[in-house]
Amino acid sequence: MNRPLLTTTLCLIASLNLLPAAPGDASPTMNPGTAETKKSTNPFGFGDLGSDRPKDAQTVITAQKEATFDNTANMATFEGNVVVKDPQFTLFCERLVVTLGKDRKGMEQVDAIGKVIIVQENKNPDGESVKSTGRSGKAVYRPESGDITLSESPSIQSGINMQIGDASTIMILNRNGKSKTIGPSKTTIVDNSAQAQQ
Repeated sequence: MNRPLLTTTLCLIASLNLLPAAPGDASPTMNPGTAETKKSTNPFGFGDLGSDRPKDAQTVITAQKEATFDNTANMATFEGNVVVKDPQFTLFCERLVVTLGKDRKGMEQVDAIGKVIIVQENKNPDGESVKSTGRSGKAVYRPESGDITLSESPSIQSGINMQIGDASTIMILNRNGKSKTIGPSKTTIVDNSAQAQQ
């Protein structure tokens, strides 16, 4: 590895806080610190992203084709069956573009492009583990606002609850547990509470 690429890689690692994982980290979840105690009313189960990161959290990005670091543009691009493993989520896509802030102390934006899948494990109000999955052709994450925008035929599924949009639909998920769908969609929410079963 040449020196400029090594320097760029180290800057990227430092800016993304890619440090060794803490021993005994739980399975991937977007809000591991409060997943067991916080009762979510969001039927799609997606929790916080980035606001309650575990101390010394490690993010591992693998790409099958290439990884490019552009020091001038403050950008890193990963191509080919990209997998991002983070204590808060797991993401799969064909191409990942990470734009760093001008001071390189954080991310400005993350674009996941092509066959995007975001998987997260959370606890429901009964303490049971529920997998939430978002799928789309493109996903954009803006750390400043906490918004994840899914476009190009997005869908969200949490357990048996599901929302599906068409090619023009946009779904916006926020780290505070709110979501908004713009455009045509079909939503299925199953009430499996004890009262509904009587």
